[in-house]
Amino acid sequence: MLAVSKPSSRSLRKRLGQLGRLLLALYLLRKLPTILRRYWPTRPLKLSGPPFLQWSAVQLARAIQSRELTSSQVVEAYIQRLREVDVHLHCLVAERFDAAREEALAADQRIAQKHDERGALPEFLGVPILLKEAFEYPGFPYTNGLMCRKGRRGARPGPAVRRIEAAGFVVLGTGNVSEACMWMESYNLVYGRSRNPHGLHLSPGGSSGGTAALVAALGAPVALTADIGGSTRIPALLNGLFGHKPTGGICPNLGTHLDEFHGAVCRICQMGMVCRHAEDLLPLLKIMAGPPDPKEDPLAYEYRPCPVWHGKDVDLGSLTVGCLSFRGGWPTSAMEVLISSIGKGQSLAVERAVEWLRAQGATIHPLYLEDLEVGQWFESWSTRVQGAGTARFREVLCQSKRTFGLAEILRYLMGLSPHTLPALGLAFLEDAVEMISPSMEKRLLQAQEVEQLLRQSFQRCQVLIMPTLPRHGLRHDEPLLRVFDSCFTSIWNAMEFPSTAVPLGLHAGAPVGVQIVSLPNNDELTISIAQKLHAACVARCETPGANER
Repeated sequence: MLAVSKPSSRSLRKRLGQLGRLLLALYLLRKLPTILRRYWPTRPLKLSGPPFLQWSAVQLARAIQSRELTSSQVVEAYIQRLREVDVHLHCLVAERFDAAREEALAADQRIAQKHDERGALPEFLGVPILLKEAFEYPGFPYTNGLMCRKGRRGARPGPAVRRIEAAGFVVLGTGNVSEACMWMESYNLVYGRSRNPHGLHLSPGGSSGGTAALVAALGAPVALTADIGGSTRIPALLNGLFGHKPTGGICPNLGTHLDEFHGAVCRICQMGMVCRHAEDLLPLLKIMAGPPDPKEDPLAYEYRPCPVWHGKDVDLGSLTVGCLSFRGGWPTSAMEVLISSIGKGQSLAVERAVEWLRAQGATIHPLYLEDLEVGQWFESWSTRVQGAGTARFREVLCQSKRTFGLAEILRYLMGLSPHTLPALGLAFLEDAVEMISPSMEKRLLQAQEVEQLLRQSFQRCQVLIMPTLPRHGLRHDEPLLRVFDSCFTSIWNAMEFPSTAVPLGLHAGAPVGVQIVSLPNNDELTISIAQKLHAACVARCETPGANER
């Protein structure tokens, strides 16, 4: 009888390696057509239509109430634009066009009845607006990009959305998000991948990227967003829009998927907005701001009181501005190596804004990211989010305590996972951070030290100006290589500081922009500076394809 030899461990490893390479090759071959379509450079969308599509919400409201335009006329024009552009962008996940038409007609009738009478009308009566899919809205999909929530519908909007509708806005629809709203791109397995109107090969950002891309493509004058680590400001940068992340805790985020998991993270995650005109930022913020009803939200005590709006014009001549950049040279920590250097486009954007402020009499103080412990920013944000009582990211992804392990990576490669690669990566990154980091108590103390350092910088200046992200014009999937760049935005969520995203035109065909940051409750200051930059045409929102006509 012949003896059958068992394969050696070396032979078994070799066979497993060959099988792994074969699976990877089959996966790439299957994905090749999609990859080519995703990354092939394209020109910006060419947009046309009535001039009022480029107006601000404030200007549209005045025109509608003075009967220069009708709400029906405005709403119909935006509906047609959304239909035209979404064929290319894949951003609109739900619409209520028929209901919007009815509301616009009712607004016109109400204005006609009040035209010759005294009596105040809602400030934005008949003006269109878009929402983010993560906001609960009656009858709308409410999945937050999670396959386990597919088919779920909203029942009742949260207080911020109700306040917006009470101000007269007409909701047209909702835009795409990243999976669980925790990534820099708007991509999930429920709705697919959204694209940027400045080039379909470019990412619109996330998690509010679908909504922001539609505003950039003239699908609405304004949109509501939410920002837990940059989800308003990153899409504002990549789509060339104004955006604002308010002071932590001044806007209620009840009525989002965080309701089931967030603990006290309501101060870190803030509802905000994106728009094409800076003059829309403060009116929208004033409408949304204010704590929720304690009967409706048991965490109402976690919110801040509504700020006092001063309504004063900022004196640029008495302003002291900190200009944040890298000093250069050797990194001062290992984490700094993982953060991208500031690209030419973003450097020029900061320089443009700072030089204009200097010309207006503002005092400019150069500050360096290395001195402000930029290498600890990402972990400070992660620590503050976890310390606020939020669930583990795996639990958020699975909406339960039944989660997944390393085998989920193999399922992903075989096309069987219900999750995207960024979501899986963040879940495993959370594991790695917990394994190598000190105790939560020590991490919270380190985050407090970072906050003290940042607050000390405001003893020398009233606002900080810095790039929204180190790089602009990100292509699809490029954020996978730049995960820790998000610390440029997320640190201000962790510290609860307000931050206003300001577009500074285009560089190499893609939008560039800065963010203006200040201490809590200084939202009016950062927004006022953005308005002055816009009025001087230093800050500007470029319509996609405008330079090609």
